[in-house]
Amino acid sequence: MVLVSISSVKRKKLFISISSFLQSSLFLRAIISVLLLSPIICSFFVITIHLSNEGEILQNNQQQYDGIFVISLQGTPDADPHNEGRLDSFKKAWRKSCGTDPEINVCPGVMDDRRGYGLTRSWFNCLQMARHMDLEVTMVFEDDARLFDKESSLNFCDAETRQRKVWNDLPEDTFVAFLGGHTWTYADPVQKKQERLGSTHSSQYLETTFSYGTYGFAVPRQSLDTLLNTIEEDLVHGFIDEDGVRQTEFLSPEKSWYRKAHEVGKKMYAIHPLAVWHEGGFSNTWKMDRDSITGEDEEEEENDNEGGIRGVADT
Repeated sequence: MVLVSISSVKRKKLFISISSFLQSSLFLRAIISVLLLSPIICSFFVITIHLSNEGEILQNNQQQYDGIFVISLQGTPDADPHNEGRLDSFKKAWRKSCGTDPEINVCPGVMDDRRGYGLTRSWFNCLQMARHMDLEVTMVFEDDARLFDKESSLNFCDAETRQRKVWNDLPEDTFVAFLGGHTWTYADPVQKKQERLGSTHSSQYLETTFSYGTYGFAVPRQSLDTLLNTIEEDLVHGFIDEDGVRQTEFLSPEKSWYRKAHEVGKKMYAIHPLAVWHEGGFSNTWKMDRDSITGEDEEEEENDNEGGIRGVADT
């Protein structure tokens, strides 16, 4: 009994000594400080992670302000052999002009024996893809579209430059802005003769009341749904020609786009100077080889009219 009592007293004294040491030690103070500050430290890391995520979201939004979509029959089963390598050629030409690979979304072309229907169906699928990406501006090119060798066209090479030098000046009432085309009819007739006399360093927009060629165009967010509906109407019901007759055997999409722009109180524009031209080669629409189209030469446009190629989108 005596031994047990002495042992208990010693254990009690030892416990008191250890407690006193810990209370007075810097180690314990440090631990207590960490425990007290832990909520603040955790809050700091939470705020830091939140700000980091916001920065990533902002960067992603900036990168996705616009998008480039390219329609191509390369790799499409049963497509004409002339289509082999055309998407690769688009990328190669872009790389040559810009010095960088294009950041593009590929829209597989759709085969349809009816003239104009295949390309129109391809647009519909392409613009649906763009709609899900929630872009401010959607650019659509055919795989035989090529950038002009001029400074204003090279503004398209870089997303930040496009936003600053191209899209910032896009009129708010734009339905569609053509980046290329031909046989222009302008709201102001004087513009038809003066359109190439301006600066080649920045982009402007000229209102146009009619044109042909859809190998390069841009659609602002506020017009995308309406254009999609217009394209769908053409696919289901055909288009109404200049005589008010509904045509279903072939499509002439420009007529429907200009008509719809007028109906909804918006305008069609051509970028000035034109950004892209149409490289010559096999036409899937006409099943024959065609010469290059720049849209800059009145004589060329008159030849197009004489050749009877007006009224169907180029491809």
